[in-house]
Amino acid sequence: MRIVIGSDHAGFELKERVREFLAEWHHDTLDMGTHSTAPVDYPDYAQAVGRAVQAGEADRGIVICGSGVGASVAANKVPGVRAGVCHDTYSAHQGVEHDDINVLVLGGRVIGAELARDIVTSFLSAQFTGEERHRRRLAKVIAMENPLSALEAYGQSVWLDYIRRNLITSGELQRLITEDGLRGVTSNPSIFEKAITGSTDYKAELEASDAKSLDAKVFYERLAIRDIQAAADLLRPVYDRTRKRDGYVSLEVSPLLAHDEKGTVEEARRLWKTVARANVMIKVPATAEGIPAIEQLIGEGINVNVTLLFAQDAYEHVAEAYQRGLERLASQGSVPLGQVASVASFFISRIDTAIDGLLTARLKSAGDEHEQALLRSLYGKVAIANAKFTYRRYQELFSGPRWQRLDDRGAQTQRLLWASTSTKNPNYRDVVYVEELIGVDTVNTMPPATLDAFRDHGRPRASLVEDLEGAVDTIATLDKVGISMKEVTDRLLVEAVQLFSDSFDKLLLAITRKDRGVEPSQRRRGRQE
Repeated sequence: MRIVIGSDHAGFELKERVREFLAEWHHDTLDMGTHSTAPVDYPDYAQAVGRAVQAGEADRGIVICGSGVGASVAANKVPGVRAGVCHDTYSAHQGVEHDDINVLVLGGRVIGAELARDIVTSFLSAQFTGEERHRRRLAKVIAMENPLSALEAYGQSVWLDYIRRNLITSGELQRLITEDGLRGVTSNPSIFEKAITGSTDYKAELEASDAKSLDAKVFYERLAIRDIQAAADLLRPVYDRTRKRDGYVSLEVSPLLAHDEKGTVEEARRLWKTVARANVMIKVPATAEGIPAIEQLIGEGINVNVTLLFAQDAYEHVAEAYQRGLERLASQGSVPLGQVASVASFFISRIDTAIDGLLTARLKSAGDEHEQALLRSLYGKVAIANAKFTYRRYQELFSGPRWQRLDDRGAQTQRLLWASTSTKNPNYRDVVYVEELIGVDTVNTMPPATLDAFRDHGRPRASLVEDLEGAVDTIATLDKVGISMKEVTDRLLVEAVQLFSDSFDKLLLAITRKDRGVEPSQRRRGRQE
């Protein structure tokens, strides 16, 4: 275990004894000082230990001052640190088991070396139980500091649905990782179109002498891949710390290939090889042609973010393709299954936007008050109900004998990722698609505005398993009023593919014209007629 230790002058002598214990037990120890009994200020060393734990440089920390009180107060000011003063073995192990403390604080003028040895042993040997009551209480504690960080206690990972060069170079992405517990980044053609054409981040590259000679798509990929690689490098410690569960950055194959299985596979392979980062995911749409491509890519050991999911039946096809791909990979035996990761990106707010529009049209011709009441009861409810049903199906699909065989070989489940989580209707709570979709083994990818809003006033709870009967009633009522969920989701997929294709076209046209002085060339390569 990696342990970081630190003390002020009053705790120096006990720190030296603790350091000896840790060496005896063969722990990897990082000593932040102090290194003598000369007077120093305890906040400096408590902060240094806390930041090492916060950054993942150490698994746990130990801080020692005269009484332990001052160092505890200071260490707990570092986001993500849960420090506890423990002068008995019971507090040391229960503090970890029930409260998940990650920094032990001792009073060098309160206890002796032998008792400290026993306390440190109890602290390091204990593990957080993960029981529901302890997770719930811990999440409430963390939410007092930062609601975003509390999502991890409920088993959900926070990813950012946004990328641009300045996010990386300014240090903002690193801050989000360190302070908010951000665990991944997603991108799409619309995001890159806004980043490249709506900022000056790429001005120098757009004006470079060799830029004029490059095809627009080639030039776009050069810009995008540089950002993807830089973000992946910043997230690599998350990838390592979570044992390949998180820390990913997603890059999409050209949306112009959405209905081209062979073209999708070839481009995904090329992007995977070019980015050359283990923690990248290649985004592939859940079209009829995309699903066999997903199976093929997973079978080759390529991480895939399956995008543009709206319907439950489409999700089942995707989960099946993922498991078939893993089985194919297992039969080859060349790549450990645990090295391959995938998420299924289920779009949320677009469903409510589409349904709400149909409800408004129906209300204009509704025959009686009962029908009107039924229609009004569905506003803002269908997307969440649909997600709850899908989450329940996820739990069913990734259980049982077939999945157990893959799990035994180290395979990861293909987590559901909630996408399109910004609120489009101003009458709805701006964090509704975060608050209502929190559950174990899920990801929520948020645009910056939603991330900021949830940090400010989000109220986390284990919401995905709440009121499943209400979700059943919502879908039944939708059917009762004559709105076909299948028709809506089929249309949303077609529209989403077109939207991303249009954004990609717009992006390539803008790159062609912006400061390059050449005419569009081969801009729509890959579109199927």
